[in-house]
This record gives sequence, structure tokens and C-alpha cells, in this order.
Amino acid sequence: MSVEINYTLSAGRNAENKYLERNKFKSKLDGANKAILITKQKIDSQDKKIIEKQKNKINVLKKTEKKKEWYHKFRFFFTTNGFLVLGGKDTKNNDFLIKKHLKENDLYFHADVHGAPHVILKNDLKKEILEEDKIEAACFALIFSSAWKTKSFSAEVYSVSPDQVSKTANTGESLGSGAFVIRGKRIYYKKLNLKLKLIYDSKLGLYPFPVLLTYNDNLNKDEFYLIPGSLKKSDVSKEIKNLYFKKGISLSQEEIDSSLPPGSFELIK
Repeated sequence: MSVEINYTLSAGRNAENKYLERNKFKSKLDGANKAILITKQKIDSQDKKIIEKQKNKINVLKKTEKKKEWYHKFRFFFTTNGFLVLGGKDTKNNDFLIKKHLKENDLYFHADVHGAPHVILKNDLKKEILEEDKIEAACFALIFSSAWKTKSFSAEVYSVSPDQVSKTANTGESLGSGAFVIRGKRIYYKKLNLKLKLIYDSKLGLYPFPVLLTYNDNLNKDEFYLIPGSLKKSDVSKEIKNLYFKKGISLSQEEIDSSLPPGSFELIK
């Protein structure tokens, strides 16, 4: 090991200079080590935040797994005033819905078009059903009929009481699966709106909600609604799935699809 010395200085002065240089170098080294330690601590802290954020996200996603209620077998929503509305998903489901769940004090709705589901507004508590609730149920019946697919904005919906719905065919006629006879006076709902939004509830899960003509189109940044359009159901489902995922809500493709009517869509944000 060689040591550089200045021959113009005394041995003592050279030794003093080397001592000062050593201390200066040590000070720089200590500073560098301290900076490395601080940087490492910042990285560790950031990593912990990222890990914690991911854990929170996972916890949120886990919380979106809902217990299946009996009405999840059908299309459903809750009206503005809390009435449960049920709609059949297919022929067999329609038949089961009416036979099992149409009770006294309920209201039956049906769109006056081909390929319309049976719809029931449940009233187990025998409460007064306001006109607002009836119109929402009528819109729901229209939205999930073929009117959405064919963009039949002028289609009508009627309602009757449960005792007017019968599985007994008229003389000389027969009824297929899912078909019922309606007897007596019908109450018609016209100029209904083919506009739909989706509502996510932490307990109920995802369900469709008909948007009335009085709905305010000034949406919040995270809100959207759907109208008949040209976008495929599979494409709009993916977009909806991404919109909810950004809010920390994980939805299955099946859950979204079951909340949408047959046909094509336009998503309004």
C-alpha cells in the first residue's frame, strides 16, 4: 500500500493532512450510507402501502360476494317506495313465477308485445301502491320484453289483479308452458320510457332499475344509464364490469348479463 506525501511539508503536517482527508472521506461515506438507508426506508414504506392497498382491494372484492336470496332466481328490482318487482327470465321461469309467487294484493304487469315476461309487483304487507311504483313496474315489464330489442318505443303495458290471471284456457283452446289467460278489465300504461340504469347494493347485489321520463340526465361522473342502441350486449357488459371494478366492485359477467334485457345498447355517461 502506498501513501502519497508532500515533500515540501514536514512529516507531522503530512500526517495531519492525511488525518483530515480520512475524516472528510468518512463523513462522505457516512452521508452516502445514511442516504441509502433513507431511500431503502422510503421504498419499504411505499411497498407496504402498495401491499396494504392491494389487501384492501381484495377485501372490497371479497365483500361483493353476495348471499343468494330467493328472488335472485328472477329478474328483480325494488321500486322507489320499496316494493319488490319480479320478472320471469324464460318460459319455465315465467310459469313458476306466476304459479308460486302471484298472491292476493299483488299486481300483475305484462307488455302488450310478443316475447314479454310476466311481471309481479309484490305487496305482501298490503300497503298502498302509488302510481310512481306502478309506472316503474310497467317500464320494467316493457324494458325486458322484445320492445327493447326492436326499439318499439310506442309499445304499451297493462296491469291486472291476481284474480284476473288464470291457467284455465277458454273453451276449445289450450295453453302452452308459461302462458296464462287474462280476463276482465286491463289498466294500460302508455308512452313509457326505454331507459335503464343499474344499481349496486352491498346487500342486494346488482339489479336493474327503470328510468322514468322525469329522471335528471345530469349524471354524476360515476353514473351511467342504458338505452337501445348498436352496442352488443357482450361489449356493454365488459364496459360495465370495468366501470364497477374501478369503484372496487367485482361483478361476474353472468350477474351483469342477467340485469340487462335482450338486444343492443348505448351506454350514456
